[in-house]
Amino acid sequence: MKIPKKIKVAGHVYKVFYDDKFLVKREILGQCDFITQKIRLSKKYGKQSRAKSDIERTFYHEMVHAIDGSYNNYGLSEKETQRLSTGLHQVMNDNFIVKVKK
Repeated sequence: MKIPKKIKVAGHVYKVFYDDKFLVKREILGQCDFITQKIRLSKKYGKQSRAKSDIERTFYHEMVHAIDGSYNNYGLSEKETQRLSTGLHQVMNDNFIVKVKK
């Protein structure tokens, strides 16, 4: 799948981009910033490159945070967000709902 450069959630446009320096320093794989409406993704974990599928799953994870913040008043726990994002990633890719780029 190709990760988009922007997504729209509840009328807000989130810019999606890669920021290894910011995220590796904080030892996180992604971040959804509700104030600036940015989703940051890391292509690395420490000094290691991450698998494409893991970066995609992180994108879904941050997208779920954006949805949760807008529609659920941040009610999901991190564990619930992780489960939903993993499930979405699997269903969307395995059922060809998104184009899988090889």
